[in-house]
Amino acid sequence: MTQSSGSSTLPSGASVQDGNRPDTYYNSERQDVADLLPVSAQRVLEIGCGEGHLGRLLKSRGHYVAGLELVPEVAEIARGNMDEVFCGDIESAAMPWQPASFDALIMADVLEHMVDPWRILGSLSRLLAPGGFAIASVPNVQNYRVIRNLIRGRWEYTNSGLMDCGHVRFFTYAEIVRLFDGAGIEVVDRRCLYNRTLIRRILLALSFGKIEPYLVRQYLVVGKKR
Repeated sequence: MTQSSGSSTLPSGASVQDGNRPDTYYNSERQDVADLLPVSAQRVLEIGCGEGHLGRLLKSRGHYVAGLELVPEVAEIARGNMDEVFCGDIESAAMPWQPASFDALIMADVLEHMVDPWRILGSLSRLLAPGGFAIASVPNVQNYRVIRNLIRGRWEYTNSGLMDCGHVRFFTYAEIVRLFDGAGIEVVDRRCLYNRTLIRRILLALSFGKIEPYLVRQYLVVGKKR
């Protein structure tokens, strides 16, 4: 497969996704995401692969891992960790892979960075073989911190986290399910990421779990192509 030249010029309209980032922004291994990948998924495509640390972990487990990364310098590092890496903007570049090329698709904190994730996920689903898996981690805009700041009249962006300055779309769990469903992918599992302190466990018990959507910072979702 022909890879991009690694030019330092970002695709038009995408430069907001590459700037003022913490040193750890592109090098997370995401063990929690890796643990959701079925052993049977031999060929994996990771969208927004960063430096390829998650891909390297999956390779060590025996998976063939391809990646797509927006930032040229970051993609170049990823090529040393993954089987193949394509550098480009997923919203405008033609994907170099044929339909049904992969058994699993990983999107760790990328859907919220897309202008049109509904269209893109629909296109990506065609790269999945029948019965293939789509795994995503998505920030939860229903988190109480976001609501608290809205009540105070604040909508402040940061360099990472729930209000990452690169986020252009925002999701609750119900909207994540709707997004997947529109792409022909059925959500079959989810994990809720948040700090489970004693007081929160008590509140969860007293509310019969109804308070949980306000505590979750991020959802891990596993979908299966219909």
